[in-house]
Amino acid sequence: IAIVGRNGAGKSTLLHVIAGLLPVSHADVRLDGQLLSHMTRKAIALQMALLPQQVRIDFGFQVHDIVRMGRHAHRGRFRSASPHDEAMVHHAMAVTGTAFLAQRLITEVSGGERQLILLAQALAQEPRFLLLDEPTANLDIAHQAHVMRLLQQLARDGIGVVAVMHDLSMAVRCFPRLILLDDGIVVGDGPSIEVLNVDTIKRVFQVQARFHQDQEHGAPLLWFP
Repeated sequence: IAIVGRNGAGKSTLLHVIAGLLPVSHADVRLDGQLLSHMTRKAIALQMALLPQQVRIDFGFQVHDIVRMGRHAHRGRFRSASPHDEAMVHHAMAVTGTAFLAQRLITEVSGGERQLILLAQALAQEPRFLLLDEPTANLDIAHQAHVMRLLQQLARDGIGVVAVMHDLSMAVRCFPRLILLDDGIVVGDGPSIEVLNVDTIKRVFQVQARFHQDQEHGAPLLWFP
């Protein structure tokens, strides 16, 4: 699922509510029927991983250690990593293409590489649900495509993927369901091509859009004349 909308529409707020990081007063957030507000942070972390828009890391940790931090909910802060912990760390770095950075310091990598490393950390958590705020920010075109393919594969493998997206074209192509927010209100929720049509884009974003079909893959392509 992609969450889309204008700047300030409440996309990141909704993502943090789903993650149990922001309280709500007029609704309940439940995971498998259980109120998130009644669950411990560890219990939530065993189910959900959040990749926020901004992550500040001031210390020069090795990349491998940064990814291994995703295992804290499983092993505790002071227990040594098990063979399974290490296997999940290596797997997460392999699928995100960050294994070659394992011995580098996090302070020495590029912004795009850092984004992929933090995604690897989230995957090392073995979440049932992966929440991402602008997962392709700071990435070049090749890495954007890689991340989108990875998220699609994770969804096919049974992981629930919820991502805040600003790139409407990518959202329509890569996500089967969209939630469209406008000033904190859900104004669309359903199949991507139905939620983001020419009329809703003009009404919510105040821009004119055009759609045409990708003849090779059959995917809808969105562009702004």
